[in-house]
Amino acid sequence: MSSSSLIYRTYEPQSSVEKYAWLQSQMRTWLPVLACAMVFAIESTPYLGADRTSAPLRRLAEMICGYGVDSHWILIHHIIRKTGHFLGYGIFSLACFRSFWMTWQNVARPMRQLLAYGFAILATFLVAGADELHQSFLPNRTGQFSDVLLDCCGAAALCFVLFLRMRAVEGRKQSRDRAGSRLKPAYATTA
Repeated sequence: MSSSSLIYRTYEPQSSVEKYAWLQSQMRTWLPVLACAMVFAIESTPYLGADRTSAPLRRLAEMICGYGVDSHWILIHHIIRKTGHFLGYGIFSLACFRSFWMTWQNVARPMRQLLAYGFAILATFLVAGADELHQSFLPNRTGQFSDVLLDCCGAAALCFVLFLRMRAVEGRKQSRDRAGSRLKPAYATTA
């Protein structure tokens, strides 16, 4: 009868066009996260260990700063690598935040923001932990929990900067809206 057609209509299978649109939307949403994860997978090989990156980075530093870097190269190389951890996983957390933000569009804004930040940092922790675990099995790499903590600090720091930026943009928008509402004439009538 009429009620059964309503029930079955809600459970109709999606058309191939709808499935393709959904898949395309998900790819657009999660592709940056996948790209970052692929960079981590490539970086986490024996070919990009500290023993292999030292010479090329040293030559680059000598070209930029001169030969004065030789006496402090071990410390400089360590700082370059740890800064790469901090920034790389910080950028990864921003990509995760974007994807979670886009995924949870039906959730109220404060909860959506909290969930997106929390899951972005959690995803960073899980990926960084998996990366360090993988590196512990490589001959010229070491898996260190301190690197996982550094990665999570990078994620938290860049998420905090994003939070401040979003608050500033939202505050400017609200003040602009308030200023616009004051400019409307009080005698305007509605039709």
